[in-house]
Amino acid sequence: MTLAFTISAYRMHSFVRLGVAQLRKLCPQSPILISDDPSVESEHIRAVADEYGCTYRCPTKRRGHFSGDMQGIINSVAFGQACKADVAIKVSQRFVFRKPEAIGSIIKCFEDENIMAATPGKPRVTNGSNGFGAFGTLSDVLMIRVGSVSPEELLQIYRGRLMREQVPWRAFIECFADSLHSVKFPGRTRKIEELTNHSGDPIYLRRYQNSESQYRALALENGFNGIFPLTEWGGIEQRAYICNPIVA
Repeated sequence: MTLAFTISAYRMHSFVRLGVAQLRKLCPQSPILISDDPSVESEHIRAVADEYGCTYRCPTKRRGHFSGDMQGIINSVAFGQACKADVAIKVSQRFVFRKPEAIGSIIKCFEDENIMAATPGKPRVTNGSNGFGAFGTLSDVLMIRVGSVSPEELLQIYRGRLMREQVPWRAFIECFADSLHSVKFPGRTRKIEELTNHSGDPIYLRRYQNSESQYRALALENGFNGIFPLTEWGGIEQRAYICNPIVA
């Protein structure tokens, strides 16, 4: 089974490098795309792509938090198609695959030919960001069987939600991901518990379930150090934070 990975990136090049290094270790034959949103760190992120032999894409104009992540999902499916992969996987930059079992859980899931998409489910939050505990579906790892939906249709689904729904959470990518379970592929999806909550020695790192020291220790195993802030984007960007997308 061929897996194609897309890392959705913005700033924080230490996380991007760690995510790519781990994928090269755990899935050395898998193609990797870095889908960047332009920032002062984009030159460093492009350098990571060059160092590890990844494809790199970055628009000329910043999209913002939700739009940037949604673009990563769309790019992941287009990338999966271009690579003739079986499964396209979008990974948010602060989610890092740590052990082979994490990749194995994806392969096991999609060995069932009825499964068209998969995500993590409802998380236990142990490190702040308690709001994420309210979600029944997470979107920091979003897996789609290549050929089951086109990039254009994904864009239409998301834009339709923004224009149709009149609720504060209509733009949340978690809610878009949940609609894949309930609307687009009912009965043909799975929530992977192994990628939702830890059981024993962590097989992945997630920013509100792990500590900065755990990210740093994993980076050191890969031969480098870095800065791994786990705070909310609003606190990091403050007045420069762009949250909701603009739909024309």
